[in-house]
Amino acid sequence: MRLLRFLYIVLCFLMGLMLLFAPWLLPWPENYFFLRYPWVQAAASNYYVRGAVSGIGLADIALGVWETGRRSRNASSVPGP
Repeated sequence: MRLLRFLYIVLCFLMGLMLLFAPWLLPWPENYFFLRYPWVQAAASNYYVRGAVSGIGLADIALGVWETGRRSRNASSVPGP
């Protein structure tokens, strides 16, 4: 169970970092969906949409921080051997 919680926290941090920086990097418009559907490219190149994706990344990082704090609180409340 501890391993799954640890992997969940790592996943939150990594996905959060990816979502935070991906919209602002060069390969963002070079995507299969952007090339196949022009309306998706038009919507995703909007700065408000990029900011929203980055905001979701920040929320994901915050979730990882919250889970880390919750994990440490639960570990400190368990009596030792």
